[in-house]
Amino acid sequence: MYVGVFADIEGSFGIWRMRQCRMGTREWQYGRACLTEDVNQVIRGAYDGGATRVLVKDTHEVGFNCLVKELDPRAEYLGGHYVKPSLYGDIVGIDLVLYVAIHAASGTPDAFFPHTHYGVFSELRLNGVPVGEMDIYGGYLGELGIPIGFVSGEDVAVNQALLTLPWARAVVVDKEKSAYTSGEKSLTYLVEGRELLRSTAAEAVRHASEMKPLVLKGPLHFEAVFRTEELARKYNTWDFPRQGATVSWDASDMLEGFDKLNRLVFIPRWSYPARRPMAFAMRNYYRIKNTYFAPKPDPEGASFSVHDSR
Repeated sequence: MYVGVFADIEGSFGIWRMRQCRMGTREWQYGRACLTEDVNQVIRGAYDGGATRVLVKDTHEVGFNCLVKELDPRAEYLGGHYVKPSLYGDIVGIDLVLYVAIHAASGTPDAFFPHTHYGVFSELRLNGVPVGEMDIYGGYLGELGIPIGFVSGEDVAVNQALLTLPWARAVVVDKEKSAYTSGEKSLTYLVEGRELLRSTAAEAVRHASEMKPLVLKGPLHFEAVFRTEELARKYNTWDFPRQGATVSWDASDMLEGFDKLNRLVFIPRWSYPARRPMAFAMRNYYRIKNTYFAPKPDPEGASFSVHDSR
């Protein structure tokens, strides 16, 4: 069985504030180590459950958040954004996705770093209903015949995901600072939590036949509510219909709808003809920068070394 371990960062064990998720900061370098250990546990769980091949796809910002040299060497790694054959690169043949470290949807009150796909939205709606990333990404992967069978992250994010993916297995992760700065108690919580990641991922793989690709029947109507009208005007280079801070578009299926969403936030109309070489250049730039020029980590008082949890 070919398993994809897709990784965000906000829902990682060990992370409790936004700066630990912001690429380029010393705190993010600590957050990378947290994420990498979570991903490793899920990789191990995938193999425990019967996976024969595992691909790690790093999806936070521009990718390359995982510490690649510290990943389980049995897994392949794929960082950065692509144009073809999908935004995620070559994921043809994946039987099941395990999604690590998710976060809540844009507009979710009292959540940790809530956003959907990009931080400029106050809400993203599909056919009039607010949606999060597991709706959008799940629907996109579902069109390719790939189900999401596992999620981990903050409780509200997990609950949102399970409304869309009721068959998925899940692990809830604490986002309070005290969970990670309380000495031996924190270390115990981390070790037990990551053991749960491994065992739950294994269970998901063992029950892969119960997982369903999420297929959302068209036509689909998208509405991206930007934080301000100025942002909506700035990003809407494709002249999608706009009313105030809300930009909308229609699509026959999620593949088309997701493509238009990516054009809206990532690919201005003027740059569209050069999108492939630009994606190639960005992948290599961030691969080199985040591998060889990353800052030293700042754990901000976390009461354990990430590697103590192995």
